[in-house]
Amino acid sequence: LLNYDTIDASTKALIDDKMKGYASPKDFYTQKIVEGVATLAASVYPKRIIVRLSDFKSNEYKSLIGGEQYEPDEENPMIG
Repeated sequence: LLNYDTIDASTKALIDDKMKGYASPKDFYTQKIVEGVATLAASVYPKRIIVRLSDFKSNEYKSLIGGEQYEPDEENPMIG
């Protein structure tokens, strides 16, 4: 979670609500990645997996909480 200490109050409130029970934004993010990868790995165990972490278009990133701070408006998000 980049710039957590400098984001606006309403965005920070949304994030705080999502990460209740975690010690910090970093712990929240790390645990969510661990849970997701573990779920994928468990579904095909004992086979090995390769995890691709992102296939979002810029408009999908922009729709995430706080994403409007980092992603521009694009005429064609498929181009990136």
